[in-house]
Amino acid sequence: MKQYRIGDFAKYLGVTPDLLKHYEEVGILQPQRSESGYRYFPFNAASIMIESVRLRNYGLTLREIREILVNHSVDNADMERLFEQNRERLRQEIQLDEALLREHEEFLRWKAPLEERNWDWEIRRSEAMLFLPHTNRDDFLQDPRIYEIVSDWMSFVPLVKSAMRVDPEGVLTWGFITPAREAEHLGLPLNGAVEHIPAKKIFYYKYKGEVPRFIEEDRGLPGHPAFQILHSLGLKNEGSYYRAALMPADWQQQLRYHYGYYAIPIAET
Repeated sequence: MKQYRIGDFAKYLGVTPDLLKHYEEVGILQPQRSESGYRYFPFNAASIMIESVRLRNYGLTLREIREILVNHSVDNADMERLFEQNRERLRQEIQLDEALLREHEEFLRWKAPLEERNWDWEIRRSEAMLFLPHTNRDDFLQDPRIYEIVSDWMSFVPLVKSAMRVDPEGVLTWGFITPAREAEHLGLPLNGAVEHIPAKKIFYYKYKGEVPRFIEEDRGLPGHPAFQILHSLGLKNEGSYYRAALMPADWQQQLRYHYGYYAIPIAET
């Protein structure tokens, strides 16, 4: 049977030599070696490679592919089970991609008014939210329940947003915030460390650039531009409020210059 050097074999299949080497390392491809160490792939390895790519794109792991194509240890019932499992996984991945696309498009709509001026505001009723505390000013919080689930919450940023909570006494807590509905849709794990924020009337102050007078300094006092507007409207803050960072506005100083917003609950009359 005709054999091919790795470069030629990769060219004929439209893949890279590194991919062929990887499939050799996991035991799917088994080229022969010349005395000088060159790899030679037999012509029939092309069909194995094509089937491997097919199965990989269906979501099977390389280990599973090796058991199917090389070890022949997977029967029809096992194949159906693997395909069903991966069908569900692919569906979940598609749902996540769609959610990320919606988030991206929403962010572009959200930031558009900030291109003309660096701030904007609105008042609307928010839906119920969930907040997972994570750090204070100087250290990670020592609640083991947080670290049972933080990996899952981190994996869904930016659908889950990094946010700072400021309580009425001015105590700062950084963590992750997301709508309760989104958390259910994503299947985020919940436990006693997660705080529930009921639906409330919220004053949103949106900004681009440097955080306007860090709330660490103001703690809701009238000097902060968000509270200047709030008080000019005759409204009062009620309870803890949040500052969420969305995207760097200046990539050279991304920890200070970004798009973000304050979500300040207001007393309802």
